Amino acid sequence: VTIQGGRLRELRAEPGQFFRWRFLTRGLWHTALPFSLSAPARDDRLRITVKALGRHSRRVRGLRPGSRVLATGPFGALTERRRTRPKVLLIAGGIGITPMRALFESLPAGPGDLTLLYRAGDAGQLVLRDELEAIAAERQAALHYLVGRSDAAYDPLAPQALRALVPDLSDRDVYLCGPPGMADATTAALLRAGVPAESIHTECFTY
Repeated sequence: VTIQGGRLRELRAEPGQFFRWRFLTRGLWHTALPFSLSAPARDDRLRITVKALGRHSRRVRGLRPGSRVLATGPFGALTERRRTRPKVLLIAGGIGITPMRALFESLPAGPGDLTLLYRAGDAGQLVLRDELEAIAAERQAALHYLVGRSDAAYDPLAPQALRALVPDLSDRDVYLCGPPGMADATTAALLRAGVPAESIHTECFTY
């Protein structure tokens, strides 16, 4: 969903942040919906990507061009300002990919210094793949899809698996966004893998 307006620059929205959106249309105007920017803000437009999981998000998919919207924000501290190291690892779970996609495009990084791990239960849950792959190729960044249900024999976000995918893991800032259970488990795994707590930047999606 693309939002256009004449003074959007004044919002000073940063990649990684979210707004609470109130779409002024039937069935949606009474609810402020939290959605992250899925691309860096432009002077005259913002973009969000919405997965149709619940009643309200399904209605967002039916919005007509020209629909009006009220936005409150931006919120969230999952931005470049929290960065402390040259190398960065981004980890996304589910629709947590939306702020990670914006950061994947915008975070300053040299070739090989930026990696994105995208976790999903199955390949059909992966979104924005064409964009992610184009960004990875253009920026010489690493992109890994971690697909499949976790069990005793397979956990791609366990400490040893993370170290195998990203050998210099403990030397990176880590930005993490996903459902609360995934975010908590991955944070614990990162700490066990040797990433300092102050280098782990997390946001959970509960909507």
